[in-house]
Amino acid sequence: MEEIMIGIGARPAGAPLAEDLGAAEEADEAMYEEMAPRGNFTSRGLDPLVKATNKLLPLFDQSPDYPMVEDTDVLPTDFVRILAMFSGAIDDAIANDVLREEMAFDLSTVIDDSGLMTLAGKLDMLSKDRDFKKFLSEPYEAEEEMDMETEEEPEMMSEEDMDAMFMERM
Repeated sequence: MEEIMIGIGARPAGAPLAEDLGAAEEADEAMYEEMAPRGNFTSRGLDPLVKATNKLLPLFDQSPDYPMVEDTDVLPTDFVRILAMFSGAIDDAIANDVLREEMAFDLSTVIDDSGLMTLAGKLDMLSKDRDFKKFLSEPYEAEEEMDMETEEEPEMMSEEDMDAMFMERM
C-alpha cells in the first residue's frame, strides 16, 4: 500500500508566495483607491482634517505625523486607510453604546471642503471624548470571545486513543 502524506497548510514546493502577497496588496490598494472620496478638496478643508487626524492617531498607537495634503480631487489611499480605521472604530463604539450615531461618517458623502471640515470636526471631538478613549484602550471583545471559545474546545484525541476506541467497538 502506497502511503500518501498531506501537509495541512503546507505550500507546494515552488509556490510563488511573493506573487500571492503582491496580488493581495494590489487588491487592498485598489479597494482603498475606490473608497477614496472624490471632489474639489483644497487646503481650506484638508488642513483641518489632517490636524484632527493627527490628534486622533495616538489613540490608535500611531504617531501623529501625517503630512499636510496638497489641493486634490482624490484623497490619497494611505489617508483613506486611516480614515477607514477611524470609521470602523467609531462604528464599533456606536454598536457598544459608547458614541452617538451622529458620530459615524460615510466617506462616499465627502465631496468638498465642507464635507472635509464636518469630518474634521467629528474627529476633533472624538480625540477629546473620554468614553471613546476608554473604549479604545480596552481589549477588543471579539478576541476575548475567541479566547473563551478556544479554551472550551475539547482536547484532540491521540492516535493511540482513537485506535483503542476503534478496537473496543470491534
